[in-house]
Amino acid sequence: MKFTVTAYAGEFGCAPQSFDAVLSGQAPRIDLTELAPYAQFKSAKQVAFTQSALADNRIDRWQILINTALENSNLIESSQHAPLLMVLPFVDAKFSEMQTQLIDSVVDILPAWTTHPNNQYYLLGSAGFYQALRQADVLLSDGMEQVVIGAVDSWATEQGLLKFVSQFSDYSSVVLPASEGAVFVMLSRQAQGIEVLSCGMDAVIDRHSPNGLITLIADSVAKQAAPMPYLSLCHSGDEGLDQVSHNTLAAISGLFDANTQFFTPQITQGDIGACYSLLHFLVTYHHYKQHIWQGTSLQIDTASLPYVGTATYRWFD
Repeated sequence: MKFTVTAYAGEFGCAPQSFDAVLSGQAPRIDLTELAPYAQFKSAKQVAFTQSALADNRIDRWQILINTALENSNLIESSQHAPLLMVLPFVDAKFSEMQTQLIDSVVDILPAWTTHPNNQYYLLGSAGFYQALRQADVLLSDGMEQVVIGAVDSWATEQGLLKFVSQFSDYSSVVLPASEGAVFVMLSRQAQGIEVLSCGMDAVIDRHSPNGLITLIADSVAKQAAPMPYLSLCHSGDEGLDQVSHNTLAAISGLFDANTQFFTPQITQGDIGACYSLLHFLVTYHHYKQHIWQGTSLQIDTASLPYVGTATYRWFD
C-alpha cells in the first residue's frame, strides 16, 4: 500500500494552534490546565485541552475541535468530492443508539464530506485507523483520486475525566495528561510518499498474552532483514496499562537491537484516544519526508484497548 499525503489539518490540546509543532515530534512541554471544580480528582488537573472550560458533552467538544482544526485550512474545498473514513472512540455494538448519535454528530459538522456514498465510520478507538487505511488503499486502487481519513476524540467532559481517572489504580500513578484532538489527512497516489508494508488490528482479551498482536508483529518482523531502526510505542507510565506493549516486545525476538530508536509520542501529546494512530501516521510521514528517518519503522498501538493495532512503514520515491 502506497500513499501520498497531499493535505492535512489538525488541532491538539498539547499545542493549540500549533499543529506543525506536534508533527515535528518536538512539541513544547505540556502546559497543564487547572480545573478548580475538579480539584478533588488529582489527575483531573492533569489535562491538556485546547480551551480550559469543560464541555457539557463530547459531541459539543468534537464540534469545537473539528471547526478549530479546519478553520484555517482549505482541506474541505480541495477534497469535497472525496470520501471520508472517520475514526471515532470505541463504542460497544450493544450501545447502537450511542453509535448512531456519534456518527450523526460528525455528519452534522462536516456536511461537505459526509454525503459521499463511500464514507465509513470506525468506532473502534485508535485501532480503527488500520481498517481505515486498508479501505483507503481499496478506494484509491479502484480509481478514487483522493480519500480523507479523519479522527476526533476528547476527554474534556466531566464524564470523560471520570472515565480517564478510573483507568488507573490510583490517582498518583497518572503521569500522562488527558488531552484531545482532531486530525484530517488527504491521501492520494503520487510518485513519492509512504509505503505501508504491513497493517493490522486485533482485540486483546488478556493483557499478559496479546497473541493476536504478537502474531501480527512477528509476521512483519520475519519479512525484515534486520531489527527495526525505529519503534513507536504507546506509553502511559502506568504498568497495568502498558502491559500489552511490554509483553508484546518480550515475546518477539529480533524486533529491536541496541541501535533501535524508541519513541513514545504520548509523553508529549497526552492521551488523545482515537486520534493516536492517525496522528502518528502523519508524524511518521513528516519524519520521512524531512529525511529525519531512513529505513523501516514500526508502530504499535495499544492506545484504545481492547483493540490494538500495528503498521510497518518505509519511504518510497
